Amino acid sequence: MPICHECNIAVDPAWTICPTCSVALHPDGSQPKREITRDERYASNLAWYFHLIPVITGILSLAAGDYLVSESDPLLRTVFPPFCLIVGGWLGLVLLGIISSYFDRP
Repeated sequence: MPICHECNIAVDPAWTICPTCSVALHPDGSQPKREITRDERYASNLAWYFHLIPVITGILSLAAGDYLVSESDPLLRTVFPPFCLIVGGWLGLVLLGIISSYFDRP
């Protein structure tokens, strides 16, 4: 296990900076680059406003779900709109992934 040269604590090999003294753990001060997987950079090639798609689809599905059960019993009015919110947000994420696949990678 590597040891920080400033504060002499054991550090994780994947760390690049000591969490105690904030000193670079590599002697030359370089930061090792690791390969970032495709899942970690999900839709990173899109502008920030594209990431509002799941929020908008979630809110629209919440409104639709609330409208659909407005005349139903209280249990259904309690359970169905949040379920629609979750499903709508998930469908927005799927849509965001599809849109992201059409653009070039950064």
